[in-house]
Amino acid sequence: MLNYPEKVPNASPIKNFNFNLDSSIETKKEITSQLTNIDERIDKIVQRFSIDDFPVVHVILNMTHDKETLKGLSKALDRVADLIEIKDNLSSKLKIINLAEKDPSWFAYTFGDFSSSIDSDISTLFGDDND
Repeated sequence: MLNYPEKVPNASPIKNFNFNLDSSIETKKEITSQLTNIDERIDKIVQRFSIDDFPVVHVILNMTHDKETLKGLSKALDRVADLIEIKDNLSSKLKIINLAEKDPSWFAYTFGDFSSSIDSDISTLFGDDND
């Protein structure tokens, strides 16, 4: 049976190390390549979700890169998207009612169907009572 220590031995903190510029250059190339790929992906998303050719996502990313804030904004927009359709529908209906209240004569003459009352008035005028 192997004996394991109860505690992992503390590694002494690194106080000095050898620096190799050649290995950092290779790492820099790799990171630069990855960063370029990510930037291209972000740019495609930003361009795809412009509103009236205005890059809204780009403006938001200039304001914050905080992951939680961006996810919170995404959730808020998702909730608002469902409600805004209902709001717009109700607002349209309210505009029609307000117009009818403001100018009832115009509303009546524009949308009213007076054909049945005209037929009734003509029958009354000419005495077509069918007695």
